[in-house]
Amino acid sequence: MKPSSKQIVVKLLYLCVALFVLAALVLQLLGNMGRLPATVPPALPMVISVAALLVALGVLVRRLWIIDRLLTRELPQRAPSFFPDHPVHKVMQMHEAEKERAVRISSLSHELRTPLTSINGFSELLMQDDSVTGEAREFAALIHTEAQRLTTMVNTVLTEAQLSADGGTLE
Repeated sequence: MKPSSKQIVVKLLYLCVALFVLAALVLQLLGNMGRLPATVPPALPMVISVAALLVALGVLVRRLWIIDRLLTRELPQRAPSFFPDHPVHKVMQMHEAEKERAVRISSLSHELRTPLTSINGFSELLMQDDSVTGEAREFAALIHTEAQRLTTMVNTVLTEAQLSADGGTLE
């Protein structure tokens, strides 16, 4: 299946965000090692790291919006069949619903876990950076704590959804 131009643009956007995050990481590492070029202001790595964190938060909000659209989407009306009461139709409908549910859970998992991993990583990086002090360090710790809480909650919900789909029970 050939990707549409919209899908290509979204993939390029995510690639640009990933490169921005990578650049922020490199600047933070160079700043921590004291190897920043003299022309680079000392506060620049922290500013870029905070900006990368905000971009990652923006991506997370966008993904949450996409997930909301996926979960609240109504299924299209199907064309009537010649024998609507036949058991094969019910089995096929159940199979289609199960496939759609599995795709939604997989999409939900990817859409939430990817930006949360970035947010966790950058907040940890900011908390370990000696040049980040005071209120900025407190904000990084708060972001890290809330991202960890959200990650745990997402993992619990996705595990419960997967177990209910497999017919298992959660101990």
